[in-house]
Amino acid sequence: MNTVMYLGNGIVLFFVLYMLARTLGKKLTSQMTLFDFIAGITLGSMTATTFLSPSVSLPRGILALALFSGLVFLIDHLTLKSLLIRRIFNSEASMLMKDGRIQMEEMKKVRFTVDELIAELRKKGVFSFSQVEAAVLETDGTVSVLRKADASPVTPAQMNLVTQTISSPYLVITDGKVVKKQLQQSGFSEQWLQEQVKTAGYVSFKEISACLIHQDGSLYLSGK
Repeated sequence: MNTVMYLGNGIVLFFVLYMLARTLGKKLTSQMTLFDFIAGITLGSMTATTFLSPSVSLPRGILALALFSGLVFLIDHLTLKSLLIRRIFNSEASMLMKDGRIQMEEMKKVRFTVDELIAELRKKGVFSFSQVEAAVLETDGTVSVLRKADASPVTPAQMNLVTQTISSPYLVITDGKVVKKQLQQSGFSEQWLQEQVKTAGYVSFKEISACLIHQDGSLYLSGK
């Protein structure tokens, strides 16, 4: 295989794998179940084999990738329809703590140590078992924690405080360029934005590395 064909195959495989990953969804790039993890590794291994092995032709490799991705997509679809299939491929969540007590039998089943549980609780801001009502090992490997009522942060609702809905700010300028779609969604005009930028001491948008508009019309500006 000459160099040009070798590079061409690599470029084709890159775009094929990218499109297949986009088709399968964001789960392959976020917190994954065991099935998603295996699917991701297999796709990568098949791509590498097609690219590096001279005995596997490009069309044959692409066909294998498409077939495997189709099976993954089919199984994902079936897991939405059937609880039994969902349990087979995605397993079930495991209760590591219940009513403030560690469930040692369940911990042994999933091969989860007390040290690992302590580490996961720390990630959630919990440093004592006495603060935990329940802890669940999710199918994607993360641990969800329910604190006891007396260890939970006080919310505005519990204090009968009136609150306003908070929305995410809009990134309207990045690296000196206006993000028109975000600006339109914010409800403000480009002329208004330009006036605000000049008021803040900037001559043009090009001097700004990032600008966010909050719900109340206030700006976060970061110059270059």
